[in-house]
Amino acid sequence: MPTSSKFTLDGDALERVFSLWNLPRPSESHVLFALRGALPMQAPRPPATSGKPGWASSVTLEVVKTDYRHMRCTLGIWNRKTGRIFVAPGSTVPHLDNVLKAAARKGAMQGRGTNQLEPGFYTDLTKGEHLQGKPQGHAALRQTGSRFYRRARILRRGSLPYSNRDPLYFGNPYDNLHCAWNPDPGAEGYRSAGCLVVAGWPHSPRRQDLKPGENRNKGPWKTFHDFLYAAAQKSFPLLLLPAQEVAEALRARAPRRPTAASRAVIPATYLVYGSEGPAVENLQRRLAARGFYKGRITGKLGVSTYRAWNKAGLI
Repeated sequence: MPTSSKFTLDGDALERVFSLWNLPRPSESHVLFALRGALPMQAPRPPATSGKPGWASSVTLEVVKTDYRHMRCTLGIWNRKTGRIFVAPGSTVPHLDNVLKAAARKGAMQGRGTNQLEPGFYTDLTKGEHLQGKPQGHAALRQTGSRFYRRARILRRGSLPYSNRDPLYFGNPYDNLHCAWNPDPGAEGYRSAGCLVVAGWPHSPRRQDLKPGENRNKGPWKTFHDFLYAAAQKSFPLLLLPAQEVAEALRARAPRRPTAASRAVIPATYLVYGSEGPAVENLQRRLAARGFYKGRITGKLGVSTYRAWNKAGLI
């Protein structure tokens, strides 16, 4: 019997995801998550005049295949104080037009200018502006730290961009989280050369659809933006994971709060950059035994461990 491509996400499920991926619990009240290759089954509710519109106790998502032309990812906010979440369609992969332009560059510039972020837990998104100081600038969560990403140098016939065989880099590619300049995930096109984007229109003077003096956010991005900018919180942690893995993990009958012993045998697919604990120690020992890792056994999946993990071909 085929496995359903649909899965339910709520506060308890997100707690379980953090446990399964061996991640420290964030202390912030608002936590961001991005699921690559999934879309909400229901449209985000527009703002209303009473209560807290847009927040839901649970949402149903459907696993879909990314095609680098349409927005086929889910970006969300988890309010850990209330246990509620808000989700919106968007993208965590660059648009194919940008990928092709970057891959067509020659020599050392090949692949530059466009990238795809690796799954991971990052803690450095800060309120700011995308394309700061430019006419098309608009509100965004700015990436202020470093993370792993890949550049596509060779596009293989019949396959989509980016795989674990593409070059891996660590640094700051300035992949912010901002508006997609397209409110409809069913319509082709969105603006990303590596940034995470949420469906909608931004508050920007470059908008051509506005009446004189009108300038405002629209679509799911408006709700996403308003929730974050209404919060006193200035920076936000982000967990980026493949949706297919999350769906499979949540369907499995794993313990909700794994013990130290059970964490130590969790498969590598349940680890990510930023994971820590006995499962990471186990990975480090495996990598060291094969000659890929030469550092201390720290139990933290940081830069050197991730590079060794990638070199061993286990990611």
